Amino acid sequence: MIKNDFLQNIVQINCIPVLIIIFLIFFLKINYTYEKDLTKKFIPSLVILLALIVVDNVDYYAYDAAEVTGAIDLLHRTAAMLGYDLRITLMASLISVAADRLSDRKHTVFWTYLPALVNVFVLLPCLFTDLFFYYNPDGSVGRGPLAFEPHFLSAVYMLFLFALGFLCRRKGRHNEMGILILCGALTIMGFLAEFLFALRGILIGVVALDITFYYLYLHIEHFRFDALTRIFNRDAFIADVEKYGSGAISHILSIDLNNLKVLNDTYGHGEGDKALKAIAKALERSCLPGCFAYRVGGDEFAAICLHKKTEAVEAMIADMYKAVEEAGYSCAIGYAEWGSGQSFTEVYKDADDKMYHKKRQMKNIASDPMRVRYENKAPAGENV
Repeated sequence: MIKNDFLQNIVQINCIPVLIIIFLIFFLKINYTYEKDLTKKFIPSLVILLALIVVDNVDYYAYDAAEVTGAIDLLHRTAAMLGYDLRITLMASLISVAADRLSDRKHTVFWTYLPALVNVFVLLPCLFTDLFFYYNPDGSVGRGPLAFEPHFLSAVYMLFLFALGFLCRRKGRHNEMGILILCGALTIMGFLAEFLFALRGILIGVVALDITFYYLYLHIEHFRFDALTRIFNRDAFIADVEKYGSGAISHILSIDLNNLKVLNDTYGHGEGDKALKAIAKALERSCLPGCFAYRVGGDEFAAICLHKKTEAVEAMIADMYKAVEEAGYSCAIGYAEWGSGQSFTEVYKDADDKMYHKKRQMKNIASDPMRVRYENKAPAGENV
């Protein structure tokens, strides 16, 4: 039996986080071959988590020191400062993964980490002043006027996480919304447990679980998304049709990108991929709440609408045409209302037929945005 209280505490505090990290390292390693991009996004969280465990154990050692010397004081202040910021940076690393998945803006990851980076400089006075904490004459630790600054920033990050959760709902990713809100709620519970009951190691264990939950969820969800366009794929389309059925799905859309083969043959598949990405983004952005877009084939897309009136769907389709045209491409869209007594096959065929009818009407492409976009690039004697 171990008699050293300090060693007992260290083992007790670190057991669960270390076991979770070992599992996560093992899973990341075996999964790297199949999902390199996803795995790379979680490596910063893993590194920060390992650093935080080391720093917190140094902090516990300095905090529990029998005699506070100048060296112990500096060690405690340094470990406390790093621990404060690593906690916040760890939250930022998890949130950056979600933000990067949901936002089309450049530098999303940088802006997510920026408050945590600025916080490093805010915490520097902790080393030389009593603004964050100080020692009382009896050796106990007191809180300074800025003691709760890291907690305030943590709360801001949690609000950001909840906001991303509701953005997931807007994009039809209800399961991801649940995971992000659960991660945020567990983190808050872990923080309150440490803060109210003076417990140690709880928050690290909770955040380690958050990272593991989210990674495993994204690993599963990876198979629901189209690798090129990052919108839902055909499997997700079929699954959602079965999930919602005629009771919830009011309309089904069939969408086809015009002239993709010509584009691929003339300018290469790189330009074709660019067109598919642009179309997917335009469709997803144009979808109303409760409407979801899917890539179901090479140049084929689909969408479902839940509990929508025909007027609203027609207005959404007009927005889709406008967004696709602004991107420099064109597409044909057909839709059908899912009435009672109809099968999915019948409704989808109806939407498909209307899409092809629209496509035939668009055969005269003299004003086709794609033609305008590429006519100056076409080789001599060729037309898009």
